[in-house]
Amino acid sequence: MQFKKVLLVLMVLFATVYYVARVGIFYLGITGEMDFEEEQSALVEAVVLYSFLSIGVAGLLLLPGVFLQKPWGFWGTVAISVYTIVFDVWACAAIQSSAAAGVIPAAVLLIYLVLSRKDFMVGKTGP
Repeated sequence: MQFKKVLLVLMVLFATVYYVARVGIFYLGITGEMDFEEEQSALVEAVVLYSFLSIGVAGLLLLPGVFLQKPWGFWGTVAISVYTIVFDVWACAAIQSSAAAGVIPAAVLLIYLVLSRKDFMVGKTGP
């Protein structure tokens, strides 16, 4: 198997675990098994939890497009990754410092996509 294909499969597996974890954090938050470091308003808690859910679900829905190297998978995952980075930087500054950890997987995915962008464009040549 080609190195690029192996790397693609590894990135899709990495992203799957990451997006499932985002949905899992949403679940822990709504069941009360996860608390914020400091008390937050109900609105802030809802924004944070539903952002986790939307990032996780959207990311999971886009993964087939990434695996099949479709332009919609590329652009959608780029958008979700950028949103995730902005959201986590905001959450780190406004809510709790542990949110900074969420930037790392999103940045890894974004870097991978940018470096392999030609493989996702329509009319690509080669295997």
